Amino acid sequence: MQMEQSFLTTFAYAKINLALAIHGIREDGYHELQSVMQSITLHDLVRVRRRGEKVVCRCGALSGSGNLAYKAAVLFQEQCGQSGGVEIEIEKQIPVQAGLAGGSTDAAATLRLLNQLYGDPLDKEVLLALAGRCGADVAFCLRGGTMWATGRGERLELLPTAPQMELVLIKPFAGVNTREAYRQFDLVGQGGHLTRSDWEKALSQGSPQQIARLLYNDLEPASIPMVPQILEIKQHLLEAECYGALMSGSGSCVFGIAHGKQHALEVAGQLRKKGFNNVWVTRTVANARG
Repeated sequence: MQMEQSFLTTFAYAKINLALAIHGIREDGYHELQSVMQSITLHDLVRVRRRGEKVVCRCGALSGSGNLAYKAAVLFQEQCGQSGGVEIEIEKQIPVQAGLAGGSTDAAATLRLLNQLYGDPLDKEVLLALAGRCGADVAFCLRGGTMWATGRGERLELLPTAPQMELVLIKPFAGVNTREAYRQFDLVGQGGHLTRSDWEKALSQGSPQQIARLLYNDLEPASIPMVPQILEIKQHLLEAECYGALMSGSGSCVFGIAHGKQHALEVAGQLRKKGFNNVWVTRTVANARG
């Protein structure tokens, strides 16, 4: 009788974009970006084990072959020349259509666990290349921390690690479809530009105030007409004296940089009283393993 193999488990951390600038459209149809990406402690739980004959991905309503983690597992096996079944179980905490890379981080965690499960057949570079084939944010989620991202978000370079910042995160009732956000941007958008040296300076000084001054997102004006609550939440956060507030990625999640844990809890309480249900107190995290 075959022994039931136990699961390997890991946290899959969400990401926020502290800044996102768009430079126009590339020949492959993707947008050329510059972004400052940051891992936060809000996470899904991903479990993987070898079992049966095929890849199975369980994730509630997001189960099956449409899940990015499923795609990651199939690509991993092709890359390694492995066959045999893999079972993936995902407990979701990260909201979808939120600009927090929920699907991407699950795929990255799946790659990390599978590599561990099979005895590390793939080195870091191959794993990152594989992550890039899964989706634009997957490579970042594999590494985590604080990164300068260019291309379509898959070219990554280290930035000074962000100071630990307490964040309040709010997801409006409505989500934003990423493709739709970019389509709106193309209709109305004027792309901007980030200055890497400004970010390096603010991050290495470890000052949340400096970082708050640099918060920037070209997709925010495109997503606000689709989900007006984004602007309302942003105003609430600024009125509650957060250092700064911004929509993350293509939205619809908005984060505020609080003065500390106590302030973050107070602001979160105020927003819940105003009727917002999806409110989290979270903070920045130094890499994909915490």
